[in-house]
Amino acid sequence: MARSRSRRWRYLFLLILVGAGVALYIESRPFVSYPSHALAGQLQAPLLLPPPAQAEAGMAVIDITPPIGMPKFGYSAWAKDSDGFRTRLKARAFYLRGNDGEPMALVQLDLGSGSLALHHVIAERIAARTDIPAHALTLLVTHTHTGPANFLDSDFYNVFGANRPGFDPVMFEFLASRISDAVIEAFEQRRPARFASGQVPVWGLTRNRSVEAWANNFDIPADQIDEALAFRAVNPQMTMLRIDLQHDDGNFYPAGALTAFSIHGTSIPAFTAPYHADVWAWLARDVEAAITATGTPFHAIHGPFQGTHADNNPAWHLGERGDIASRRIGKALASEAINLWQSLGANLNSELTLQSGSRLLNVLELNDNARFGLCERAIVGAATAGAANGDEVFPIAWLPYLQEGWPRSAFTDGCHGVKQWMLSKLQLLLPADRYPHRALLQVLRINDLVLVTAPWEVTLESGNAIRKEVQAQLPDGDWLVEISSLANGMFGYVTTPAEYALQYYEGGHTIYGPQTLSFLRGQFAQLSAELIADGTVSDIPAEYRFDLVSRQFWPEPGSWRAERSVIDKPRFVRGELPLEPYWTVTIRAEPPALMVLHEPLLYVENDAGDIVASDEGTDLQIRLLEDDGDSARYELRWFNPALGADQRHRLIVRSRDDIPALVSDWF
Repeated sequence: MARSRSRRWRYLFLLILVGAGVALYIESRPFVSYPSHALAGQLQAPLLLPPPAQAEAGMAVIDITPPIGMPKFGYSAWAKDSDGFRTRLKARAFYLRGNDGEPMALVQLDLGSGSLALHHVIAERIAARTDIPAHALTLLVTHTHTGPANFLDSDFYNVFGANRPGFDPVMFEFLASRISDAVIEAFEQRRPARFASGQVPVWGLTRNRSVEAWANNFDIPADQIDEALAFRAVNPQMTMLRIDLQHDDGNFYPAGALTAFSIHGTSIPAFTAPYHADVWAWLARDVEAAITATGTPFHAIHGPFQGTHADNNPAWHLGERGDIASRRIGKALASEAINLWQSLGANLNSELTLQSGSRLLNVLELNDNARFGLCERAIVGAATAGAANGDEVFPIAWLPYLQEGWPRSAFTDGCHGVKQWMLSKLQLLLPADRYPHRALLQVLRINDLVLVTAPWEVTLESGNAIRKEVQAQLPDGDWLVEISSLANGMFGYVTTPAEYALQYYEGGHTIYGPQTLSFLRGQFAQLSAELIADGTVSDIPAEYRFDLVSRQFWPEPGSWRAERSVIDKPRFVRGELPLEPYWTVTIRAEPPALMVLHEPLLYVENDAGDIVASDEGTDLQIRLLEDDGDSARYELRWFNPALGADQRHRLIVRSRDDIPALVSDWF
């Protein structure tokens, strides 16, 4: 019996080795066989404009939904190529200029991560058309896990963060061009403005997904760790900057807001094909609808973005995860945000003090004093392979060595300490500069709001520690200090040493070791102190270059001469968890390469001629069913239809160029 058991373990071990070998071959192929694409340029001085008579702001929104068939970022190999969208992806740009003439641009993106390469290229492109310097531009993200991939500034995350590996130059150009256009438009739309910022706690919509690791910060006994504790171990603060603009009639009207909240963009699970902004879609659009309902003459824009979300998951209910959870949680967050926005109306003020501090650090070139214990190169922990709690991959997440809570017990005196190295020493075959190694750190002051941006996913207690360090450098006052994760890049996670010690997913993904938090605390303390002393810190080299292994996934458009047609009559589907009720229509139309998703495409009208739903909202979906090369079959869905007893409706695909509109039967 013992011999048989020993033989089974040997077979299992051999199977794991073979699987690891195959995985190593597949994953290493891009580094060996893919061509290198160079992104190089030089940051230019922006326009020099006289200071405004009053503080100004401008806003713009642009669609950044890529084509069907592109890889996605967030769930790594467990993601699926896009087959359409449920909610569109947006870039929302906010231009600010203070009373003293200091400008700033805050850009909210429905993307899984920021990108230093995107930041630099956008900064270079907008310089000739705006007064925004690179050090005053920041890219803030929602960290949706169902957005596009292949646009990041490191080979490691372009290869391993997506379901298909490589940097796509065409995808990158699409994003860089459209985001730049949004920033320029926001600048050109600037006008006198009033501002107010505030904060409110929001409980019950998030839970700590690695509460055992969090509890290790406080030596909480195992018998006291329960689900109630998971709901308390979160960052509940919702922080908002409200902006009203002056209209041509001389009066000020509501226009928009920026909101930070700490919640992972994972209500939509892995293996989901359509693009989706996750809970952020409802948080953005419901607040915009509330602002619009005031009768404002401005197009309302609300840009929600990440706080310290790394170990804070959406609190979905059992069996609910998907669109239903996203909708419920997103709308509940929006309700809280609307109340906060309304409360800030009494505090609006035309005074605007802006200060921008930015420092770009190459962590491979820092001396020991600047490292604060940061490891000299990145190493990925084995716990990363099994994914985070709630997204475990069977059977990987339950295997010894790969399982969470399986720290190394021997040979722990190296810089990475108790981390179990994924693939052990084989990881050293990947050069250190293929991992993310250039980090843009920013401290941005907007009146009493201090925004601290980092290209790391920051856990709750790591964020608290960084916030405390920054607050210690500020003058006495009632400051709102908000940490924003994954701004301008992707460096994995930052955990506290106590969290790191247990090697849950977050600790395994802290790729620069257990002192990453010490590094960020030290660097942000220095940057904050310099900003307060000098007013501005601009420490970004003018020249930049990124050499990235590349592969084009963006489809070649081609041509199409057939006609769109409706294949079947509209049909109602009741919907059961986790699916909402919807009307569905199947159509034949142009191939996916010609189906432009970043322009208005779908709407529903009633028999009175009123548009009752459009794809600018959250309830219209298009999904590719089959592509035969010459044409394709698609399914259109209208979710949560609000149907009047005496009204008929129909789904319409808008006309484009020389392709006429397609109209379904009435239903």
